[in-house]
Amino acid sequence: MWAVLEQAAVAAPDTFMKVFVVCFVTVVLAFLVALAIALRNTPAGQRPEIIRALAEYMPFWRKKR
Repeated sequence: MWAVLEQAAVAAPDTFMKVFVVCFVTVVLAFLVALAIALRNTPAGQRPEIIRALAEYMPFWRKKR
């Protein structure tokens, strides 16, 4: 498998990087969607502090625009 990836990277580096970036973005978006679904119905007291801080910041940011 690694030999095939190496040959693909050598033969077409632009295409290889585009595929890698698309895969990375897909994983990151899947993580964010899973986080949003997991935190959707949880009470504020059970959310991690960073999530509460972001939730408190978002309405402030929306009012400024």
